[in-house]
Amino acid sequence: MTTPEHAPQHSPEDIRRALWENSSAPNGLLRNARGEELVAAAESTGDRDLLRQALFGLIQAYEFSSERGKMLVPFARLMQEWDKDPSSFDSNDSHTFHWMFKWVSSGMLTLPEIPLATMEQWLAEMERRYRLAGYTERAVRQGEFHLADHTGDIQRAARAFSAWTAADRDRMANCHACELSSQGSYWVAQGRDDKALRTWQPVLDGSSSCMEEPHRVLAKSLLPLVRTGDLDRARANHLRGYRMARGNESLLPSVARHIEFCALTGNEGRGLELLSEHASHLASDGAPGHHLDLLGGTLVLLRRLLALGIGDRPAVAHGGRQRTVRELHDLLDADAWAIAARFDARNGNDAVSARLRHRLEREPLLDGLPLGVRAVRLGAGAISSAGAPPATAAGGRRAPNGSALPELVAEARELRAQGHPRASAVWDRIEALVAETGAATDALLAADLLDHRALRAGRAGEEGARRLFEQTVVAYRNAGEPSRAALAELRVVSAAAQSGAEADEIRELFGTAAASAEALDPADRTRTRRIATVALMRAKFEAMLRDGGSTGEAGDEEADDTSRFDADLTAFVTEFSAAAGEGEGDVDDLLAEAERLRADLAWRAGATERADALLSSAAQRCVGAGRPWDAAELLARRARLLMGLGRIRDAEDAARSALAHSAEIVAADELGPIRLTLAEVLYQQDGKEAEAADHALEAAHWFDAAGESAGAGAYARLVLARALGEAGRAAEAAEVLESALPDLLEHGEEQAVRARDALARNLRALGDHRAAAEQYLLAAEVAKGWDHAGPHAHFATLGAECLSASGMRDEALAAYHRAVELWQAAGDAGALARALRAQAWLEAEGGDTDAAKELMSRALAAVDGEGPELLVERARTWSQTAELMLDELYEDEEEEEDEEDGGDGEHGDQPAGDDGEEAGAAVRREAIHLLERADEAFAALGPDVLEERTRCVVRMAWTERELGRTQGAAARIRALMTEAGALDTDHARSVLASLERTLDHLTRSD
Repeated sequence: MTTPEHAPQHSPEDIRRALWENSSAPNGLLRNARGEELVAAAESTGDRDLLRQALFGLIQAYEFSSERGKMLVPFARLMQEWDKDPSSFDSNDSHTFHWMFKWVSSGMLTLPEIPLATMEQWLAEMERRYRLAGYTERAVRQGEFHLADHTGDIQRAARAFSAWTAADRDRMANCHACELSSQGSYWVAQGRDDKALRTWQPVLDGSSSCMEEPHRVLAKSLLPLVRTGDLDRARANHLRGYRMARGNESLLPSVARHIEFCALTGNEGRGLELLSEHASHLASDGAPGHHLDLLGGTLVLLRRLLALGIGDRPAVAHGGRQRTVRELHDLLDADAWAIAARFDARNGNDAVSARLRHRLEREPLLDGLPLGVRAVRLGAGAISSAGAPPATAAGGRRAPNGSALPELVAEARELRAQGHPRASAVWDRIEALVAETGAATDALLAADLLDHRALRAGRAGEEGARRLFEQTVVAYRNAGEPSRAALAELRVVSAAAQSGAEADEIRELFGTAAASAEALDPADRTRTRRIATVALMRAKFEAMLRDGGSTGEAGDEEADDTSRFDADLTAFVTEFSAAAGEGEGDVDDLLAEAERLRADLAWRAGATERADALLSSAAQRCVGAGRPWDAAELLARRARLLMGLGRIRDAEDAARSALAHSAEIVAADELGPIRLTLAEVLYQQDGKEAEAADHALEAAHWFDAAGESAGAGAYARLVLARALGEAGRAAEAAEVLESALPDLLEHGEEQAVRARDALARNLRALGDHRAAAEQYLLAAEVAKGWDHAGPHAHFATLGAECLSASGMRDEALAAYHRAVELWQAAGDAGALARALRAQAWLEAEGGDTDAAKELMSRALAAVDGEGPELLVERARTWSQTAELMLDELYEDEEEEEDEEDGGDGEHGDQPAGDDGEEAGAAVRREAIHLLERADEAFAALGPDVLEERTRCVVRMAWTERELGRTQGAAARIRALMTEAGALDTDHARSVLASLERTLDHLTRSD
């Protein structure tokens, strides 16, 4: 702290101004240092009252930072001031002085160098002074509870807890939210999560709050919510709570709880990102108790990362250089145990180290809880923020040895014959089991495993896939399975096409595959299916060749190609439907695929009704064939088609059916689109935003698992955030959008603008108008290159509104000026008038009423035309111009009254002249004229603008009363009451009640 003799010289007024400014500065070391300087400056003035205020300010700064332990010295000086002359403390200072006793008492707990005896003495002194001041023992017993709880004195803590909660609340009791926070923590320590959550409920639901609540309770609730199975609330509390705690020094223990939550729910990547945002605090030399809290949550994460086998991964910088996970863990682990040892030595037991040990030994609660935000993927072997896809029934069983192999092979072949999505997972297990046990394989199983490897290589696009399929053909023939060999030959064709083989070679391969299919024994039930598969694949290949050879200039030629493909598919369906009807093989899924292709062609051609019928038919074929998983994608596609047609309810039915039929699907890249489709359909319907958010969250989870976080996953997060925002969960929405924004900005200009717009709306809902303005103006910058000026003007206007709300008047005026220019270019008269009126009010706030009136005139001129849209803007402009005039008049009259009451000299005692009164009356008459015009326009527009009309008439009535025309004013109110009463709607009845109250006040005042 700066000593008085070296303190810079400032006047008491300067110091008081600086104290006020520092009281609203961000919490942290800079505020603390400034507070120390001001104490020294105040002491140098010899003004004891000023010194007292400076000490209060410094103690408060310490309390809400990582340096709480430093408050002991300034509070001791404050006690000296009190003991010298208590009467110099006014009632507010006296209250603040006693209140800060609690801060000092709890702050001692965080400093292991303070002996227990000193803390006991301090508690006794606090009790004595509170008793003398007439306060109850509630705050003292809470302090005793915290001391006993910290030192592990279980019995004393229980007694103090009971005495604390039983004592009467008075002015020294902590705020209700803070008390509930501590009480809930006590129940968690007793293993009673449910009771803790019930205790915290008033804080969590917002009915009880303070400067640091619900911030802390949101963090404390995370693990209890997970343990009690309320995962949705845990997720919501994390997204909302971390946003509140982020970057706040006094809330570092809460940040640590969020990091720990991520570590124990399969969100280690997210936890590492949170840690990186607060890495600078890992070396803090502030209050050791709070520092230990931060280290504890961090070590839970680092131990989890070590368990995942990624100890060599870069973590965060510490001690002047970048550290790996293992290096950081070892350094922080040593620091944490050293701090715990200091507390244990002070307390005479191992209570603190035991709590640390219990925290670090916690096992993960979940494999993966989707949070909606995108987090860094931690590499092979680690669980990402998306978690892992849930294990399937087959994948969840583990064969102990090779004895289960025959059963697994039988299951795999049966699933394969059904086309079941789980078949691949079972073949994976068989492959692993054979490798582990060295179990013998016959020729057929060897061919099956080779086929599985070939399929895996083909899906991955590996160069050797074709060779593997060719080997599979030989293996199946040698094993006496010509049908499987024929199918493998078709896969050779696909692999060849994928690797870029020439068309003639591919046609030759098709011929070989077709010959093999035709050569199958007519008694083989797969023969028709193999022939049909060749025919369908060949039709698709030929269509692809025609499409690839198009120049894009011959529209008729392209239409002919499409018609040929549709004709080929129609012939295919006709031929093989007849074959299926005669019992010649199972080809329903192939017929469904052909109809899907025909539906796509119809959709592109604008024949949407035909496309809908084909998709519906294809889905029914799949369900009828016992392959509902194949119907899922078809139904999702149909839902998107119906959504585009505006048939939202039908689209919802299709999307829900798609989700129901997807129960057996295990592929993440297939599950994501199905969930996303349902989310989009629900989002378009009022009242279904919360459910839309649930499905969008699942969609983002599956896209992450499929490695598509930056693509479809980012779009799913946009849908999620918009749904959360519409559901009133702005903090969660903003957190999700901020995580996805870098990806969404790469999705093209329209998507980037939508993302910034959604983020801005949610930031605005959170009261962060400056950040919202930034997003709106960035969106406007992107939109300025578009053909139409409307979007550019729209976002410029929204940016101006947010700049104005954040107090940045000059910047807002500039933004409105630009918006006015853009609305003029766009030709939107209504929007132009609204922007001009907003600009006018800003000018009026700055004192330039002439500029404000000129802008109102321009707004009126802009909407001089026919139509209800222009009429309503004229009415609003007349009404607001009148309000602006009256507001200016009242300000002038108040200034005149102040001069009359407090002035001196020859003018100070003079009453306002008749000229001033007449000028005021003239302004009122002109305002009434404008309000009458507005009332007439609002009346013509009908009940939709009843509320605006009511405000207009009420303002007009009071203005008339000021002119002494109370009867006329009352008549206006009664006339509108008659009209409102005739409407007989809930809204009209509400307006009528308001008018009745206004009439009562109006006539009573008279």
